[in-house]
Amino acid sequence: MSVIEVVKINKKVPFEERYKLAQSLKKYRQRRNMSQEELAQLIGTSVFSVSRWERAKHYPPRTTLKLMKIIGIL
Repeated sequence: MSVIEVVKINKKVPFEERYKLAQSLKKYRQRRNMSQEELAQLIGTSVFSVSRWERAKHYPPRTTLKLMKIIGIL
C-alpha cells in the first residue's frame, strides 16, 4: 500500500472510529501489561505506528486490522 493510499484511508475514517480503535488497543495492552513496543512486535509493525493509532492520529491498514482481529486484539 502506498503512502497516498494510507493518507486517503485516514481521511475517510471518521475520528470516532479511530478513537474507538485507539481505546481498544490501549485496553488490550493494559490488560496484558504490554508496552507499545511489545504490541508492535506482536503485529509486526513499528512502535511509532502503534503510538499514532493509540492517539487516534492514524488508522492501520486493512491487512493489519485483519491480523489484529485474528490475534484477538480487536
